[in-house]
Amino acid sequence: MQGPSATLPRANRVMISTIPPDSGGVPRNVQFVVETLRRRGYEPVLAYYEPYSLSPHLSVPSFRLLQRRAGSESRSAFGGCETHAIGAWLPELEFTHYLATATWKRVMDSCGSYIAVAGNALASLPYYQSGRPFLGWISSGWHEDRKDRVRQFSVARTLVDRSIVGPVARRLERSLLRSGSVLAASDYTRRLLDDIAGMPVVKDVLSTPIDTDFFCPAPDLKVQGRVGFSGRVSDPRKNVELLFAAVRHLRQAGHAVNALLIGDESGPRLRQRVRDLGIGEAVEFCAHVPIEILRDKLRSLDLFVVPSHQEGLCIAALEAMACGCPVVSTRCGGPEEFVLDDETGFLVGCEPAEMADGILRILSAPKLRERLGGAARDKVARDYSLAKANRVFWPAFEQQFATLGLSV
Repeated sequence: MQGPSATLPRANRVMISTIPPDSGGVPRNVQFVVETLRRRGYEPVLAYYEPYSLSPHLSVPSFRLLQRRAGSESRSAFGGCETHAIGAWLPELEFTHYLATATWKRVMDSCGSYIAVAGNALASLPYYQSGRPFLGWISSGWHEDRKDRVRQFSVARTLVDRSIVGPVARRLERSLLRSGSVLAASDYTRRLLDDIAGMPVVKDVLSTPIDTDFFCPAPDLKVQGRVGFSGRVSDPRKNVELLFAAVRHLRQAGHAVNALLIGDESGPRLRQRVRDLGIGEAVEFCAHVPIEILRDKLRSLDLFVVPSHQEGLCIAALEAMACGCPVVSTRCGGPEEFVLDDETGFLVGCEPAEMADGILRILSAPKLRERLGGAARDKVARDYSLAKANRVFWPAFEQQFATLGLSV
């Protein structure tokens, strides 16, 4: 690993612990923080646990303990931002991903203030273990973020998870939430994190700002009957099979409905699933695309669908709404704050027939679709603006780090 650079004085370097900056909600939040800091003369520095599945040579699993050391790599992201991909000891235990090892400490020592931007609070662990004040922008709880994935564990891994990983991670999460200055991604997340901590810990709600100049309607691109989803298609928490079942239900009833899923690689299991349902020709998978193409894909939708079991916010739905697209969502947390029945879309249960009814209700009524889509865009412009996000972020940052004498 190359040593951290020092192009600005240490006090002006802000470390951001996060997840790999590929795509999804958390990287969008990181991008906002990076750009916001740069506008005021700060130098953001990213550090994250590099998953064993992506770079096995950086981590040391149990069967390699005596054979090598955990490593790291210097990288670049978000327009040249100094970035550190860091491996872990015993990555299978999960709570080890962000332990304050010597590598983490070297990066922290080069910075003057510390932010964690992640799905759960464990990304702030190196700050907590080294006694550093930090600001955390958290989207969900540790358990909620992974509970659907855990159901796919083997018997042996489930035993380890229940006896070791879960108890340790929950205790750490509670301590982390109580020790930092916490911002939540939504009111739903605020309630969740306060409950996990056993006391009020969230200072304010910072929802991801949406650029409504960039994400804007383009009626000529809309494809009639196309419903869509954007996110980690392979994540069981996203519950995309509910969308598949709803599409099948509608097509069996004679409705010309097609689905577009934008996100990570779908994998053979999901592709086989749509074939088994007899809707292979009606479902299109689109892997990660540049943001300009993502915007145009969202513009092409008749409506956006959130089939998830749980969402801290769901940035993709907000981006679709900014493009004038109404939303049909399950009652899964964050979306309940902006998917308003008969105003910006409809909330439904997790039954395929109920999801299908919500979709059909909009697709079969062009005037309703136009009214909901216009109100959806207005909702995003009013409540999820960059100006509003700055009014939350900067006071929280300044209050947490005022004693450090930073030039805020």
